[in-house]
Amino acid sequence: MPDPSQLALFVVAAFLLAITPGPGIFYVAARTLAGGRAEGMASTSGTGLGGIVHVLAGSLGVSAIVLASAKLFTALTLIGAAYLVWMGARTFLSARRETAAALAGETMTAAVGPRRAFREGILVEATNPKTAAFFL
Repeated sequence: MPDPSQLALFVVAAFLLAITPGPGIFYVAARTLAGGRAEGMASTSGTGLGGIVHVLAGSLGVSAIVLASAKLFTALTLIGAAYLVWMGARTFLSARRETAAALAGETMTAAVGPRRAFREGILVEATNPKTAAFFL
């Protein structure tokens, strides 16, 4: 049985992590607004599976290895940040094309489809530095 003070600290940290919006929440919101319920549910499922990556890594001791290597942790954080920046840039470019199409009287949809939303949800959460730091 864990020490009550350590358990309380863990519960508080988990609560703060859960209520603080991060990349996963913003991704799910964006996919739901752009692609509707199907993409929202798919991206939610993807971020859930991406979170399991952190749980498995922690249970297998990968977190301890990453924690022991500041360079590896920095590299993983930079990879995650680069992926999120790439997705953001792609979203901005897509919005620009949609605006131009709307001004020209054409219609475009920002939906990416449930399969892609699911895959991207996994990547967003698996590379989420906030979740990684919590498990480390």
